[in-house]
Amino acid sequence: MFVVKPEDFEPWVGRRVRVDTAPAPIDLLLARIERMPPIVGADFREPFSMLFEGSWPVLLLDATYRFDCGRGGPHAFHVTQLLPQGRTRRYQAIFT
Repeated sequence: MFVVKPEDFEPWVGRRVRVDTAPAPIDLLLARIERMPPIVGADFREPFSMLFEGSWPVLLLDATYRFDCGRGGPHAFHVTQLLPQGRTRRYQAIFT
């Protein structure tokens, strides 16, 4: 099993990534990666989150999508919508 780590995606920060959606794929910007404090007693991986941004007309539901970025991809990430900033939609994937 491939365990994703923040460093697998750091080269993609500031770049557009392809997301497999229906009826056609879309591109989102990987805006940033945020490292989180370790979870006491857990050795699985360093917790982190990734923030993605997209154009206003593109709306993703809170769901799991295949993202083509990072090593070992494409990866299935569950994303959650965040409050938009202006006309930019924002999404977050959290890994604990």
